Amino acid sequence: MSTRPTGNRRTTNTRQRKKQQHLLDVKIRASTERRRRASRIFSITCKLIIFSVLGLGSWIGGKEALRRFVWENPDYAIREVKFTTDGTLTREQILKIGDLAEGQNIFLVNLSKARAAIEKLPQVETAEVTRTLPNRLAINLAERRPIAWVVSKADEDPTVSEKAFLIDARGTLLKTKVRLEEYLHFPVISGVETGNFVPGERVVTSEMNAALELIRLTSESTRFQARHVDLAKGYCLVVTDYKRAKITFGLDRIEAQINRLNRYLARAAEDQREIQTVNLLVERNTPVTFVDPTVPEGETDAAAGKPVDPKAKPGVLDKGRLAVPIPKAVAVATPAASATPKAGFLSASKDKTSPTPAPRAAEGPKKQPFRLTH
Repeated sequence: MSTRPTGNRRTTNTRQRKKQQHLLDVKIRASTERRRRASRIFSITCKLIIFSVLGLGSWIGGKEALRRFVWENPDYAIREVKFTTDGTLTREQILKIGDLAEGQNIFLVNLSKARAAIEKLPQVETAEVTRTLPNRLAINLAERRPIAWVVSKADEDPTVSEKAFLIDARGTLLKTKVRLEEYLHFPVISGVETGNFVPGERVVTSEMNAALELIRLTSESTRFQARHVDLAKGYCLVVTDYKRAKITFGLDRIEAQINRLNRYLARAAEDQREIQTVNLLVERNTPVTFVDPTVPEGETDAAAGKPVDPKAKPGVLDKGRLAVPIPKAVAVATPAASATPKAGFLSASKDKTSPTPAPRAAEGPKKQPFRLTH
């Protein structure tokens, strides 16, 4: 067998050469991909570091800018607090309750929190707290307006009693250290237990609601105004006016009962008589008693049924005034609103031109029958 020379002869065939070339390419691509991945990670890391530094710097810089130009800027320190109210609360009281003070940064004031704290006061009905840049606050209050005193006993003087409360038209109880002069002339509601009363709470009983409605409806009346309202009976109101007349009201339809009473008072005035008692619980043949306005020499104005000084203390009868014996009630028909007096309106009426004889002290006021027709 002959052998061929091997000088320039290839030791691999084509298939083997392709395999070797493929292995070389794979090695080259793997190293390139590792370099690219490392470069990408480094780039992302650098970007994150840069953004973090920029963010931290912005936050610190912004905080410092806010501190210097806003929070500690003297231009935003409160220099004026405008305070208005329609009641007795003072500016110092409200600033203390609302945690407000001059010199405080206006942006640090929590308006809603201050308003809520102020409205918790029993005297406050609504409160409004506003700020005006750069350095002004405004506080506007609408206080509850009391219309009467509430006491436990009828003979208790509310102007000096620590157990007495003021009450507004909605039945909210109030306590105040400042006693305005107008409070001295308020009517008094008695016959309720005040031991458990708390300022700011509402009294929602039917008797109290009826008493407040009566006082509200008659507060500006020139014919009848309640001076004292007794709730002790529970089923009715026993009302004493400035002439010491005692009127018994039911708890329902207060306005209608007042209209009936005004018709009785008008008819009595036409006959120169003054009503001493009326029981409005009875709608027909209402029991009515009278007092003669003319009194014997030496008797007081209270005995004559004349008006009492409205500036006197509420609920306290003047000492030395004589009480008038209440005559027997006369059944009176309810007068119509537009009724005119008929003949025989008083079956035993006196001649108005002749002087009225004075009743004897032992017998009390002279009684006259009182007849009203529908």
